[in-house]
Amino acid sequence: MILQRARRGFTFIELLVVLAILAFLLAFLVPVIAQVRRAASQQQSLNNLKQIALAVHNAHDTYGKLPPTVGKLGNGFGTTHFHLLPYLEQNQIYQMAGGAVWKNGVYGTVIPVFLDMQDPSAPPGHQFMNWLATTNYAASWPVFKDGTTSFANITDGTSNTFMFTQRYQMCDGTPMAWGYPALYTWTPMFGYYSQAKFQSVPKQSECDPTLPQSLTPAGIEVAMCDGSARYVSDRISPQTWWFATDPADGNILGPDFNE
Repeated sequence: MILQRARRGFTFIELLVVLAILAFLLAFLVPVIAQVRRAASQQQSLNNLKQIALAVHNAHDTYGKLPPTVGKLGNGFGTTHFHLLPYLEQNQIYQMAGGAVWKNGVYGTVIPVFLDMQDPSAPPGHQFMNWLATTNYAASWPVFKDGTTSFANITDGTSNTFMFTQRYQMCDGTPMAWGYPALYTWTPMFGYYSQAKFQSVPKQSECDPTLPQSLTPAGIEVAMCDGSARYVSDRISPQTWWFATDPADGNILGPDFNE
């Protein structure tokens, strides 16, 4: 007769060891997964900035000049972002406006390419008071101004000049709305009220809507006038920051620009 050996189950101690190992692995993997997600979100945001910058080049090819920060271009009146809609596969929304960004609620339409999903300041549904759709990308006033400039005016070089940069969607109660059609702190712009450097992940109570804000302590995402997108280190000096914001000051950027 063949005797079958009885199978021994896990003891309570062995079960605790297995659970401890699983808990250790989970504790190790959670921050790794979070880091991977952050990196993916950051890359998506850089891709958004690049798409927006390239849309500016296409608009420039069409009109022979840059769109205004706020104003008229062709048959439409609105912000830089509004004038770029046809070049961002959003022509249907642009046409729905009938020539003005405030018509038919267009400026309340959420445009994904205008958003950085990392932003903890975002209002519910990316709409301020269910009225204005927000954005994370601010246009450079010194570059776009009132719509009378072109790439020929960027004498410092397109690879040395900021075109767009990050801002909080909500800054101490102040929204940045992609379609807000007037020069104000709600307008998606920077470099108009202040020449100061960006704020690095400020608390809401310390947020200044006249300045850009970074979403990570290491630096801020920007689009350059040549159509590229990159990080600018938090170590950049206020002077170099403004030299890269002004498109025609003739100043040489400091070595901290490429850190």
